[in-house]
Amino acid sequence: RRGASVLKQLLTFARGGGGERFAIRVATVVGEMHAIMRETFPRSISVRMSIQDSDAWVTADPTQIHQVLMNLCVNARDAMPEGGQLTLTLRTVELDEAALAKNSDLCPGRYVELSVNDSGVGIAPEHLDRIFDPFFTTKELGQGTGLGLSSVLGIVKSHGGFIEVDTRVGHGTAFRVYLPASLKSDE
Repeated sequence: RRGASVLKQLLTFARGGGGERFAIRVATVVGEMHAIMRETFPRSISVRMSIQDSDAWVTADPTQIHQVLMNLCVNARDAMPEGGQLTLTLRTVELDEAALAKNSDLCPGRYVELSVNDSGVGIAPEHLDRIFDPFFTTKELGQGTGLGLSSVLGIVKSHGGFIEVDTRVGHGTAFRVYLPASLKSDE
């Protein structure tokens, strides 16, 4: 099973996405992920959800958006071995050219922001530039493949989005995923 999982991640990373895309209500995906975490994460981790825009939609492959959230949430869980606070936040933001300065290939407009915040150990400055590199991991041998964040980045980019990371050693990490907002499905 572990080999199949690694192979699936490799193929997803190599393809840079794929899958069928259609308008999805992001609050539904966040709610499902919240329920999974509350049922499966250690009780020492308090899981919160803050949906500030329950009617936010993106055009996406829902399985891949689940994978993005799952990878970010599992990393957050692993960063809190003694427990802590994990918060999923969903909101819609308007980004102008200044906000997109680091992502000049993207257009200003409405974006759906998905945030995964933890109160964990944070990411050491010497690792920050490498966290999205394929096969880079700070986990013990056999505990991680180093494909989680590289897969997340590949999926987000293939959906026309980008990721920001804020972290401080000993004070936690926040991953913010931005995806272009879309109109509600007519279905």
